[in-house]
Amino acid sequence: MLADCAWSEGLGAVPAKTQRLKVFTTEYPPYASTQLPGQGGAVQMLRELLAPTAYEPNVVFRPWARLGIEIQQGAVDLVLLAWPGDIEQHRLLASLPWFSSRLGLYVRREDWRADGLGVAALRGREVAGVRDYAYPPQVHAAGMVVKPGLSDELNLRMLALRRHDLVLLERAVGRYLLTQLKLTPPGDAREPLWQEPALAELPMLVGVVRGRPHSQHLLNVLDQQFRDYVRSGRYQRLITRHGFDAFDAGALKS
Repeated sequence: MLADCAWSEGLGAVPAKTQRLKVFTTEYPPYASTQLPGQGGAVQMLRELLAPTAYEPNVVFRPWARLGIEIQQGAVDLVLLAWPGDIEQHRLLASLPWFSSRLGLYVRREDWRADGLGVAALRGREVAGVRDYAYPPQVHAAGMVVKPGLSDELNLRMLALRRHDLVLLERAVGRYLLTQLKLTPPGDAREPLWQEPALAELPMLVGVVRGRPHSQHLLNVLDQQFRDYVRSGRYQRLITRHGFDAFDAGALKS
């Protein structure tokens, strides 16, 4: 037995004393932000999952571009949140999916369609995106022309001003921004609304850095605590409160 470890049946080596974790995240409201209560819903959930364990998260906000550098420097144990491409690029151990990132379009109420907006109707259309965002292949496959802008917030403002007709944005992020911006009165023809269907849906994961102390045990603990969180009903309450899109958690409730 390792001197600094005990063993937990089914989970592997566990630290015998409190293990302080270096958690890398970035400003990404409503999931994570220094400006939100509890630093955002995803940070709150991480702390709740790890509270009864031997792990104590120390959440640090950094520009996303620094992730690779800080992993190489040994300054990161956990990445919150990550997408499949990030997991592959940085060779992270992937948790169970926590949320679903539904990427699609916001339109004005006057242009919203109850029957949805099909891909065929989007070919050749100009949509407002954000410069340097890495949009998934499904977005480019739709044949739209993505016009790079400065920020999601500015794009929504321009949509309400009828300067843009389509804004490319994650649904949960858009809902959060619109509650903060209050661009139009409810029901106004210029009010930005989410337009189904989503163009892409990606799982949002937690990435555990390989080679860090107890990395496999940490991953196992995270997944087990998450299963318990879902079964208890706390997960549903959290995503409802924060307006997140859930992945299909039905299998974990049984």
